[in-house]
Amino acid sequence: MKKIQLAILFCCIGYCLWAQEPCPNYGSATKPKEQKLNIAKNRSVTVSSSKKADYIPLNELITTRKKEDSALYTNGMYVYTEGFLISFEEEGPESCNCNMANKKAKDGDVHMYLGLVNNAPKKNCIVVELTPSYKKKHPDYATQLIKGQKVRIFGYMVYDYLHRGQSFNTCKSCNGVWRKTCWEIHPVTAIEQL
Repeated sequence: MKKIQLAILFCCIGYCLWAQEPCPNYGSATKPKEQKLNIAKNRSVTVSSSKKADYIPLNELITTRKKEDSALYTNGMYVYTEGFLISFEEEGPESCNCNMANKKAKDGDVHMYLGLVNNAPKKNCIVVELTPSYKKKHPDYATQLIKGQKVRIFGYMVYDYLHRGQSFNTCKSCNGVWRKTCWEIHPVTAIEQL
């Protein structure tokens, strides 16, 4: 009897895993604008060796003055910048991962804060993100995350308009600001320690 129960249990688990649809590249977004944003966030982290990144100095990405900056860069630009890794945090459910990521399982994005000095407050930082694709390609990614370390980050520019209220450059009431700009490097394709 126990063998039959176990066989039924394994069949049910197998069916559930088989029936689970993978998260599409547009995530769980239903609005075209957010679908486009998620597609950009979920782009491949594999880059051709012939592709050259444009250098953007970090002080241009996170200027000291408050200003509307949505038109400064182009979504999808392949860039690199250098700065200090202020902090980092595993993230959980988000629209780009169909709200299926689990922070404890570390199967979502990692938000990293890049600043001009090694003790910069988050509100003076740009957010750069490691995606599950990066983690799969670099299973030792956690060894690259050293608080206070100066790093060179390669990746794609994305304007995450969903954070206009939490970004110093675009906030209206400016309560709960935890980043300088809505611009991100997302996904990160490479990290070099300097």
